[in-house]
Amino acid sequence: MKHAQKLTKYSPYITIYKILMQVFYRVGIEVESLIAHLFSTHISDKQFLESFTGFYENTNETIKHIRERKQHKFFVQTFDKIMTVDIIKSHYPRSIESAIADADQICEHIFDLFGSGDVYLGENIDWHVDFKTGWRWKPKYYKKVHFMDLTNPYDVKVPWELNQYRHFVTLGKAYWYTGDEKYVKEFVSQIENWIKSNPPKFGVNWVCTMEVAIRAVNWIWGYYFFKDSSSLTDEFIIKFLKSMLIHGRHIMGNLEKGKINSNHYLSDLAGIVYLGVMFPEFKEAKKWREFGVSELIKEMDNQVYSDGVDYEGSTCYHRLVTELFISATVLCLKNRLMFEDGFGGEKSTSKWFPFPDWYMQRLEKMIEYVMYYTKPDGKAPQIGDNDDGRLHILSNYGDWDRLDHRYILSMGAVLFENPDFKKMAGEFHEEAFWLFGIEGLEKFNSLPESNIELSSKAFLHSGIYIMRDKDLYVIIDCIPNNPKAPTGHVHNSRLSFELYAGDTTFIVDPGTYVYTADYKMRNLFRSTAYHNTVVIDGQEMNHFDSV
Repeated sequence: MKHAQKLTKYSPYITIYKILMQVFYRVGIEVESLIAHLFSTHISDKQFLESFTGFYENTNETIKHIRERKQHKFFVQTFDKIMTVDIIKSHYPRSIESAIADADQICEHIFDLFGSGDVYLGENIDWHVDFKTGWRWKPKYYKKVHFMDLTNPYDVKVPWELNQYRHFVTLGKAYWYTGDEKYVKEFVSQIENWIKSNPPKFGVNWVCTMEVAIRAVNWIWGYYFFKDSSSLTDEFIIKFLKSMLIHGRHIMGNLEKGKINSNHYLSDLAGIVYLGVMFPEFKEAKKWREFGVSELIKEMDNQVYSDGVDYEGSTCYHRLVTELFISATVLCLKNRLMFEDGFGGEKSTSKWFPFPDWYMQRLEKMIEYVMYYTKPDGKAPQIGDNDDGRLHILSNYGDWDRLDHRYILSMGAVLFENPDFKKMAGEFHEEAFWLFGIEGLEKFNSLPESNIELSSKAFLHSGIYIMRDKDLYVIIDCIPNNPKAPTGHVHNSRLSFELYAGDTTFIVDPGTYVYTADYKMRNLFRSTAYHNTVVIDGQEMNHFDSV
């Protein structure tokens, strides 16, 4: 009672304090915006050289070092190109024709995003537009950009999806398959056009740090396919490296970390790990990679239940989160000598190993969850949201199966030498090949045969129950209300289920309609009534925010 009286007594002051904080915040943004307009947000040559570790007197020396360096490893290595292409021809022959066809469309600026069908985006792509509605975001200071409006049907996910540049891997593969420089020139043209059209800190493409991080990752993938091409001039590499430095600083300055973290923060971390590992010459690189790895370890404990299930309540976001952890982790393991002894903690599995045992064990459990939730036809059930979220797309860019997550089982089979994952993956998927390479294929093939027959499985901490017997399958959503978990991607689907029998899913989850373009439909598709469960007195299990 006394406590309540004190709160009542001080409530006017608390209100005033909150108002003042809002005012200071808005004034702060206005000041930041003014400074950004008055002074260039780009990096000068002098600032660029000063960002390195101190052994370059001019940009020519910098570029020479970047072109010749060999002290670290990426997933694709140009010295393995001939052997890699030969393996693709023998193991994934249809992939070659598909990749070239997709790459040709990309060169023609034809894209199919979120079911739009093939759309020509013009000779010069406008990176700020939702081409479905024609809405264009003005290049304002990024903290002043509004990307949602309940009165307007535009969808910010459309430009963000395009600006993630997950199509660069496809351009790279087509270049390796054909040797045609047009794919390199398209890579260079798109990046130069993007840098010119998106000055640092201005426009919708700097608003969401997750998008910045995923873009950085895919630019790096593209660069390593093309890095030995004569079409990558010294001038272009300087622009590219400057932008990578800007991306890294922007991520670190705008981390999506709060009281409750999500896949956004994990994407930020994956991006900063990629930048810190692949560009160790930057003075900030050591800080980036060590911060990124230490936070990945913390978030594995924070965001993933002990049974291996991501706490956001979505199978498709579990796939994204697993992909983020795997990709960043494997990149670090390929370059483990960059990390100090015991960096991951006292229980590191070996010298120079950046991740503790429990982290790797939980990552394996994440992949085990994928194995169990996969239906007999190889498809994943839809629980919670799905927005095609991926870190990178390493196969079938134009026609990848949104609900086939088995490539993750291929990755897990190699990473953990797990024969059960091998069997349930069905094959060494091309996605896994580009991540683990020739050695990964050999390891996959050398794994012994597994006799596993999947049975029913309860994931007690996450509240997912799977019942199965051969071609009979039911998955039941009993996800608990966890106040420490984000709610943005979980649906009102408690006790809802998917039922598969024989060769057909008879009872399905409706999935996701849209995110920002139509909130009435979005909320309808995630409502209790739209799921295979009980509605009591017409009430929702949980209330939705208006935005």
